[in-house]
Amino acid sequence: MQYLLSHRTSYTYASTVDSAQHIAHLRARPFPGQVVTGISIVTHPPPAIAAQHTDYFGNLIDILRIDKPHTRFDIEVRAEVEVRFPEPPPAAQTPRWEDVRAALDGGGFPVPIEASEFVHDSPLVPFDRALADYGALSFTPGRPILEAASDLKRRIREDFAYHPGATDISTPLGEVFSGKAGVCQDFAHVMIAACRAHGIAAGYVSGYIRTVHSKEEIALRGADASHAWVAVWCGEPAGWVHLDPTNDLIAHEDHVAVAWGRDFSDVSPLRGVILGGGAHSYGVTVTLVPTG
Repeated sequence: MQYLLSHRTSYTYASTVDSAQHIAHLRARPFPGQVVTGISIVTHPPPAIAAQHTDYFGNLIDILRIDKPHTRFDIEVRAEVEVRFPEPPPAAQTPRWEDVRAALDGGGFPVPIEASEFVHDSPLVPFDRALADYGALSFTPGRPILEAASDLKRRIREDFAYHPGATDISTPLGEVFSGKAGVCQDFAHVMIAACRAHGIAAGYVSGYIRTVHSKEEIALRGADASHAWVAVWCGEPAGWVHLDPTNDLIAHEDHVAVAWGRDFSDVSPLRGVILGGGAHSYGVTVTLVPTG
C-alpha cells in the first residue's frame, strides 16, 4: 500500500519565545516491509541551524535551532511511503514462548543480543506485578509465542476503553492499568510491560494508522493522530511481529512506522527547550491517505 502522509504540529505561546531548540522524531525510517520514497520537513519560523542524526535505535532525528523571536511555531512533515509489513507465520507454528524467553536470557549469552535489550525495564515501563499477573492469562504453559502475544493484544482491546484525555504521558503505568482507559501509547505500554514480565522482548513503535475516507471503511482507533503499537520478538524465523493492541490488529498495510525504542520516551515526536513563551497551547493534524 502506498500512502501520502502529512503531520503538522502547531504551538502558540502566550509571550514571545526568544530562541528554541527542538528535537524531532518525525522522519519516517525504513523498516522491513516499509520503504520511504520521499520526505520533507518544513518549519515556521525556519531554523537557523538544522542537523540530522541517527540515534542508538536507528531512528532518524532532526535537530532544529530557531533564533528568530516568535509567538507561534509550526512544523510539518510530508512523506511518501510504501508499506507491506511481512506476514508472520501461522501463530501455532511459532516457538513456545518459554523457549523464546530462554534464548533471550541465554544464561548471560542471549540470542539475539539486539532483541534481548527490549526485555528489561525502561523509564515509562517498569515491572508491575499486576501487569505480570494480567499477562499470565495469555502466556500459559507451552503456548506458541505469537498465539500468546496475539491473545494479549485482543484482551487489551476488549478490556480497556479508548478515552483521549483520560491519561497523559505523565500518568504512571499502574494508574493506566487500574483505570482501564487511555490511548494508544497507554495500551502499548501495558502490552510491553506484560510481555517483559515474562521475559519476552517488546518494543514501542511510533507511527500512524490509515485515515478512514468512506462510510464503508472500518474506523480505526488512533487515526488522524500519532499512533503507537508493539513489536514483539517471536523467535526465528518470525522475528519481530508488529501487534496493535488498540485495534487488535497485526500490522500489515494499515500502519506506517516512524521510529521505535523501549517506550514513548525514546521516540517522543517533538521535545526541546525554549527561552520565553510562557503558557502555550498546541494542536496536531495528521492525515494518512492511500494512493495505490
